[in-house]
Amino acid sequence: MIKKITFLAVLLFASVQISTAQTLLTEGFEGATFPPAGWTTFMGTNGVGTAQEWIQVEAPNTGTYSAASPFENVASGIAEDWLVTSQIDLTSATNAELLFYSTQSYNADYGSTFDVKVSTNSQTNHADFTTVANYDETNVGAGYELKIIDLSAYDGMMVYIAFVHSNDDGDNWIIDDIEVRSPLNLDAKLDSVSLSRYSLTSLDNQLSFDVNNNGTSTITSLDISWNDGANNYSENFTVLIGPGTTQTINHATQINYSTIEEKDIDVTIDNVNGGADGDSANNSLSTKFNTMSQAGTKVVIIEESTGTWCGWCPRGTVGLDYMSSNYPNTVAAIAVHNGDPMTVAAYDSGLVGTIGTGWPNSGLDRKLLGVDPGQGSLLNGYNTQINETVPVNINTSADLVGNTLTISAQASFFTKFSASDFRLGVIITEDGVTGTSSGYNHVNYYAGGGEGPMGGYENLPDPVPAAQMVYNHVGRAILGGFNGQAGSVPVVINDGDTVSYDFNYTIPAASDQANMHIVVVLIDQTDGTIVSGFQRSVADALSVRDFSIAGLKIFPNPAKDVLNISFESGEGNYSINIVDMLGRTVIDQKFNDVFGVQNIEIPVATLSQGYYILNVSNDKSAFSTKFIKN
Repeated sequence: MIKKITFLAVLLFASVQISTAQTLLTEGFEGATFPPAGWTTFMGTNGVGTAQEWIQVEAPNTGTYSAASPFENVASGIAEDWLVTSQIDLTSATNAELLFYSTQSYNADYGSTFDVKVSTNSQTNHADFTTVANYDETNVGAGYELKIIDLSAYDGMMVYIAFVHSNDDGDNWIIDDIEVRSPLNLDAKLDSVSLSRYSLTSLDNQLSFDVNNNGTSTITSLDISWNDGANNYSENFTVLIGPGTTQTINHATQINYSTIEEKDIDVTIDNVNGGADGDSANNSLSTKFNTMSQAGTKVVIIEESTGTWCGWCPRGTVGLDYMSSNYPNTVAAIAVHNGDPMTVAAYDSGLVGTIGTGWPNSGLDRKLLGVDPGQGSLLNGYNTQINETVPVNINTSADLVGNTLTISAQASFFTKFSASDFRLGVIITEDGVTGTSSGYNHVNYYAGGGEGPMGGYENLPDPVPAAQMVYNHVGRAILGGFNGQAGSVPVVINDGDTVSYDFNYTIPAASDQANMHIVVVLIDQTDGTIVSGFQRSVADALSVRDFSIAGLKIFPNPAKDVLNISFESGEGNYSINIVDMLGRTVIDQKFNDVFGVQNIEIPVATLSQGYYILNVSNDKSAFSTKFIKN
């Protein structure tokens, strides 16, 4: 099966020969060795580069791997890396074709080329191979693209296929999910299903799907149904989907539940062109959907791969500073160092395995991957991620005994899960980090201004001496491991449940507690992404003891004219403020001597439509949540 993915990682080839007329070779990249038996890697005719530059790298969003030719630094010449399949039998093939997903990471300025070549004679003689397709870097950072190559000229032959990465001094070629096949006449494939993962109750949610024509005949009509385990909704669509193309289709029946629900939504294609589809095995997909009693507050986690040895990394430093200063309530920025004195090995290796190699590099919520960490790219990614609806609020408090920090990580859920797979994790960051060794010198390719302005680095030398460098957002520790602490979140969760887990961290003598932050993340183990997070300074975390407000509810959500805030047992003086998605305070009110059951009405009629964050606090408690203004 071919799968679409939006991260940058690299996966192992375990060749599987299939003795059917339809599929002649598939590669799911799940093997334990690289290259797998029957495959080979070697360098180009000029001998520049390394003999085995194609490698296997983790791809956590699928729990598997991809195959990639990472960049290599060469003094001169053109590095050329070859990955060649085992021999493929096309003697019984008709209209044979090659399908695979391809992406490029890091930077489009280096001029790499990506060739697919075919040989009918030798697996290792360069001269025996003929180029059948060539790509440049058209989709850097945009995720995988499906490539389809016509191999019909090789019907009736035995062949080898080579993937050749040339001039790779600065970027990566990543490939995944290879298939060689004789296509069926009629084959509609359900490529993907799009549906909001979480929604408030009583809201319409559009179910969309991408239908790919995996055959040779044009698809003109089909039925698509969705089923939630209790009801089935089928609709007939008149379409025009040519061979090798994909069409996005919206189902007319919206998904809407008035109560808190946890659903598996099954989508199926049938009745293609008025009859049976040629391959029903690729006609169905499932997706999960939950309704919530209220929406949680989304905080975007930005993790940047950086290093003092990296001359382009000042771009990431400037980008992180911009995001954290302009969106302090909804961004947690973390600089994950590589190859310098600030490196945390487990964090560095985990992040590189997720977002791919290349420095500087970044990921947002471990969902948008391989993102250039410059200001513009990070802002675009933030604008995508901040609008996600999340079913949880994250919070934290801490106690300090000596230099041992006990951190309480808390997740308050607003939906139910019968079999959740979440983990809590904690990341410690520190600002104002300095050092005196040469490892704290920062290589600076922006020196002199030839590369344009870069937050003042254009006025600094190359390298910038350690005495002039101050490092912020430095990832100092990752508690619970890169994927979070096993057992920190129960399997069964009910609406209104609050989960808490304690982490311990010993503050090093060289660190400044006043400059340190606690970042709590909730990680979805089904795909490795971060659902949401929360950042609080150590000083503020130590001042918070009881960070829940008993019986607090907000309604309605969405709100049109009035937002109600009710307390079952309010006591004391309360501050209530509403912040828009740009971090601007739009409502700020004080309520003194609140006691007992209370209902406070906040007028919101004058606010523009969109998402807002409501913050409620008293002298010992704090609560935040997202709401929608209609």
